Amino acid sequence: MKRPTKMKFYRYMKEKYGKDFTDKDKISAFTTLIDVIQECKTDENMTALVELTLLTKTDRLIYRNKMACLGTEMTPTQLNQYISIVEYALEYVS
Repeated sequence: MKRPTKMKFYRYMKEKYGKDFTDKDKISAFTTLIDVIQECKTDENMTALVELTLLTKTDRLIYRNKMACLGTEMTPTQLNQYISIVEYALEYVS
């Protein structure tokens, strides 16, 4: 499996989110990308991640609420960025 480069990934996120993707987001976003790629090693995890990318607006709100109940609060933008990271990661494992 080919490993994504930081620069290509940063460029992808910057093009997609502009000023909402800041320099302080870069390191954590790339770390998350590598973690998601590692999660994709099992079919069950990969299926769950693919399903995450298909969530509707209402389903994303429900997902954010579930995550908040589990102790991880995300803004809508943070969730959108996470889903973009998952989509990017899936390109490297499929």
